[in-house]
Amino acid sequence: MKRVCFIYPPSYHYRRPFHERLREILREAGVDYVVYYSHLGKRDRFKNDTVDIEWGRCVPLTRFSGQEYQHVLLEASGYDLAIVQQENKLLVNYGLLALSRLRGNKVAYFGHGRNFQSRNPDGAGERFKQFWATKADWWFAYTDETRRHVESLGYPSERITVFNNAVDTTELRQQVAAADEGRLEALRRQFGIGPGPIGVFIGSIYPDKRMGFLVEAADLIRSRVPDFEFVVIGGGSDLPLTEELARTRPWMHVMGPRFGQEKVDLMCMGHVFLMPGLMGLAILDAGVTGLPIATTAFPWHSPEIAYLEPGVNGLLVADWQNSQAYGDAVADLLLDPARRSAMADEARAMADRYSIEQMAQRFAAGVFKALGT
Repeated sequence: MKRVCFIYPPSYHYRRPFHERLREILREAGVDYVVYYSHLGKRDRFKNDTVDIEWGRCVPLTRFSGQEYQHVLLEASGYDLAIVQQENKLLVNYGLLALSRLRGNKVAYFGHGRNFQSRNPDGAGERFKQFWATKADWWFAYTDETRRHVESLGYPSERITVFNNAVDTTELRQQVAAADEGRLEALRRQFGIGPGPIGVFIGSIYPDKRMGFLVEAADLIRSRVPDFEFVVIGGGSDLPLTEELARTRPWMHVMGPRFGQEKVDLMCMGHVFLMPGLMGLAILDAGVTGLPIATTAFPWHSPEIAYLEPGVNGLLVADWQNSQAYGDAVADLLLDPARRSAMADEARAMADRYSIEQMAQRFAAGVFKALGT
């Protein structure tokens, strides 16, 4: 039986369905799959976004000077394929790459290929990452954008698997199906939301989300669509700023963090998903709820921006610093219900294409190829 392991310190809650499905697929093909993870510090545990995996293996983690070492080197080097996250700080990666040359086992990278949010792409950290990016035996790339970057470093395309990063949207789809007009109307009354079209922002609120820019654009949208309403869901460092901006705008409703069915109901009330700043996996949440995505050509999006098809399932305003251009593009969409409805259908179709099931199937196909090379 071939043996494959995945190594990464955090065992994130949102990744568990992917690991479970991948393990099933590999087991059916006679491949043993194990996840190695570590318990994090108190600050990380406070976020409550990690989980134990019963069939996984929890190993000690040592942190020093911003680096992290998982105590799994010798055990993991005995696997036919060890899959590691591509991060400079993960010291076990370099030991596994070195030992693979001696023992003949293989090491694969799982990652972005680069730091998409780096303001210094030519800095030492990114150059270090580029150097090591070509040393692995296989690459599991988040999206086609990651693939193109890894190929640009001289890595052979035949040893890259694009798995299209996703989250488990099963529960979200069930909650969307459970949303009914009576409850949505009750929410409108409860929060004083008018009957007009609604723009929705949902996610963490911090500088890269550009709330000041977004509110400027919302003012412009409101000037052209007089009954426009704006709903903001989420928390973060810029939540107080956002609440302050809402005080003089009765049509702007800052909800703070919301969860479960209530969050989904608020999204289902919407007509467009507003995120001119950093876009990541939220694009799938928007798609499942049938919200066309409206963003900009912000230079530091996460790889999942590759799922956006401008003019098809959403908007991508080229001048990312021009709030007038962004506001006009959104207003034009809201004033054209047929176009908005067609984009909503395409957004749902996009979310259907990028599922945990398909992600696991693509990933497993890459594992089989990596083991066979």
